Amino acid sequence: MRAVVIRAWQEPWDLTVSETDVPVCGADAVRIAVRAVPVSHALGLLVRGKYQRKPDFPFVPGNTVVGEILEVGANAGRGLRVGQRVIASVEFGALAEQVVAPAVNVYPLPGGVDAAAATAINTSYNSVYAALTWPRLLDLRAGQTLLVHGAAGGAGSAAVEIARELGVRVIATASTEERRAWVRGRGADVVLASDPATLRDAVRAATGGKGVDAVLDTVGGELFTQSIRCLAPEGRIVPLGFASGRIPEVAANLILVKNISVCGLYMGYYKIDARDRYEGEVRAIFDTLGAWLAAGRINPKVFARLSLSNVGEAFRLVEDRGRLGHVVLEP
Repeated sequence: MRAVVIRAWQEPWDLTVSETDVPVCGADAVRIAVRAVPVSHALGLLVRGKYQRKPDFPFVPGNTVVGEILEVGANAGRGLRVGQRVIASVEFGALAEQVVAPAVNVYPLPGGVDAAAATAINTSYNSVYAALTWPRLLDLRAGQTLLVHGAAGGAGSAAVEIARELGVRVIATASTEERRAWVRGRGADVVLASDPATLRDAVRAATGGKGVDAVLDTVGGELFTQSIRCLAPEGRIVPLGFASGRIPEVAANLILVKNISVCGLYMGYYKIDARDRYEGEVRAIFDTLGAWLAAGRINPKVFARLSLSNVGEAFRLVEDRGRLGHVVLEP
């Protein structure tokens, strides 16, 4: 089969496709014909050797696939069957024509949903849904207010949509007027410039001086620091990325005097490292998001669809800061 095989750390736009063996399906796994694979900034870090996980060479990168089941292992269970349309999480192996995934990480997709759009469920929407709804994280309720940074990005735009479905008021930030207009179209109630110098006053004005109940931050840097000052007492903040390139330090005195919680979320722990323990919680997220996608309640934007042989071009598009939406390969 055709696949993107990594034999040394390299720039992602230098990747090429080669022939390799079809993966073997184990008893607790399924083999999937790949129809759509997302390309992301995190995947580019992996290819460069700058991600927290560093697999042994050679390996096939990619951790999300949408496709149809070709083979079901003897112990896979869960009602999985050949020909079924699914989305799956894998540690590696997605940038290929076929992939094997643990059955615990394979989730049925409703009929009729676009495969490329569905990949976003496992690249941003699942993490954001957990961040916004899990009791140990932001635990948002209808009528509360959420501040979202990087709201034109993949995770940020997902947060705007999911918060809207939860009945949460959204204050969003974005870096340019074009991106702010796009965020307004996704349903944000208030859209601000990504300016740390004016953030606190703007948020206080938008909330009648109360501050926000929660913050989802994909940018980091000084925006994170100022966001803590935007929180109401007993507010919560989840850092979900550091697009600014700077990892912020937490002002512990502000956490103390305002009873604030800073909540960590690395979704890979729940989906991969402790997949069996948290299968029920994760599967519930995928069931909800799949149903919302089928009903048109969420609408992931696909910016570009390319063939597997254009993998290098796909990574160049991901690096384009003007891009609005997801980049997807369709083997």
